Amino acid sequence: MFFDPRQNVSPAPLKHNPINTLIAPRPVGWIGTQSKDGSTNLAPFSYFNAFSADPPIVAFAPNSRNAQGEPKDTLANLRDTPEFTVSIVSIELAKQMNQTSADYSQGVSEFSESKLTPGTSRLVTPPHVWEAKAVLECKVFEIIALPKSGSGRQSHLVIGEVIGIYIDDTLIINGKIDSKALSQVARLGHHDYLSVNDTFEMLRPELD
Repeated sequence: MFFDPRQNVSPAPLKHNPINTLIAPRPVGWIGTQSKDGSTNLAPFSYFNAFSADPPIVAFAPNSRNAQGEPKDTLANLRDTPEFTVSIVSIELAKQMNQTSADYSQGVSEFSESKLTPGTSRLVTPPHVWEAKAVLECKVFEIIALPKSGSGRQSHLVIGEVIGIYIDDTLIINGKIDSKALSQVARLGHHDYLSVNDTFEMLRPELD
């Protein structure tokens, strides 16, 4: 089949937007933010990835709460305090990560509701997940408004520069991070996830 998503993002026989499945797996960005009054927010975003290694740049895309463009807590907090943390989600934290995706009322702490410990960050204001094996501390570089959807909802692309990186020392073996020990969780389509449990190596080809 072929279709124009500007007309319909899930025409028959599809029941869901296929972009979520086709562009996968996607790492989960577990984003910690803080408002100007000190309230914190922790939310997972599967539209998240790295886009540069030097300088290290990451980005994620929070959408609006409704067609009127009301921002969710993460975006509102970033406009107050343009800093955020990214706690890497290992498999043992997957259920708690999912719990933080619930639509809690403003002022309710996702940390306490998910029985997570807010860790004090070194270079930015927002906390991170203390239980995480790796954390990125970031400053907002730019927030870009993306085109509105047919329903009127709008997403924003938040680009951040990584200014601090925490890695659990037990993950570092012979100078490299053991991906299987970190066991990151990634998002597929629908309600499906996977975790890193196997790896293989391929060296770049050398031309004569």
